[in-house]
Amino acid sequence: MRVVRKTVAVILFVLIGGLLFSAMQEVFVDKSSYPHYRAWKAGEDINVLVLGNSHADNGIRAGDLSLGLTESTGRDIRVFNYAVYGMRMEQMYYFVREIFNNHVPELVILETYAFCPLADGDREILARRAFDVLPFNRNKVEAVNYCVLEERESFYLPFLTYHSRWESLTPYDFMVLYDSSLWPRYGSNGTYTGEIMEDPGDGWFQQAIPVPGELREITPSEKECLEKLLLLLEEKQVTLLFASVPFKSQMGLNSIEQIKINNYLRENYVNGSTVQMLDMNRLWGELDFDYDDLYNAGHVNGSGANKVTACLLEYLGEFLLPADPIGQE
Repeated sequence: MRVVRKTVAVILFVLIGGLLFSAMQEVFVDKSSYPHYRAWKAGEDINVLVLGNSHADNGIRAGDLSLGLTESTGRDIRVFNYAVYGMRMEQMYYFVREIFNNHVPELVILETYAFCPLADGDREILARRAFDVLPFNRNKVEAVNYCVLEERESFYLPFLTYHSRWESLTPYDFMVLYDSSLWPRYGSNGTYTGEIMEDPGDGWFQQAIPVPGELREITPSEKECLEKLLLLLEEKQVTLLFASVPFKSQMGLNSIEQIKINNYLRENYVNGSTVQMLDMNRLWGELDFDYDDLYNAGHVNGSGANKVTACLLEYLGEFLLPADPIGQE
């Protein structure tokens, strides 16, 4: 009997210790993407998931898409923009595999700047942004092992990095744990800045667009993770739309090279039904897109976000989420 009591006491001690450690980790972890994670977990069924980085975060208004698609389809459509700053294709597969435990949408929109090659020096910070808020499990271990080159312990258990935040904690670090008003219903909702990039007079958005045959191959690690993601989406019966938000250049990749990457994706992965492409970098003329629609070389401003969202709404309504005849009656 004494052995049984001792065993139960040890088990309880471990369980309580684990719960306390988990709670402390949530308090201390960086909160930049935490509200989105809580909103995703707590949300109702989500029809459309937007994935990407700051290009998607700035350019795609999930709230406007939700309202527009609900009106055009005659059914309740909820769009959630789960863009994570800097996220690349290498993190995205593991990220999606985790968040699909909460919701499986009918459509994923993947913004293609995620195929900007990942520099080794950026691996750690991008892995933190993508994985720190996720629970410790087998998927997280695999994600860290794949995306982080060395000193992985603090990525498995972020508390090892953030435990020194005692002095910098604010009321927000505690409130965001339970106050659902701080969890954005639609995730990111595009930028509303009116700031306009100065036009250098180089005619960038008036130049000739690469023809479909001009391709830029994605990297081996991007290819590996994309193909894993495509298999997951096929298994879950989720449609994929590659979408490219207009920009000029960022981190060594300009929009002409981005178009060539998009051409490669179209050539090798788009099938016209379950995998489609909307390359808005090919549509500068149709969108009347110019420097007035950017606030810096890499990101749209409020005007650009309006144009991107309107174009995306039209495409989705025509090709992927058409009106429901019953709902329209």
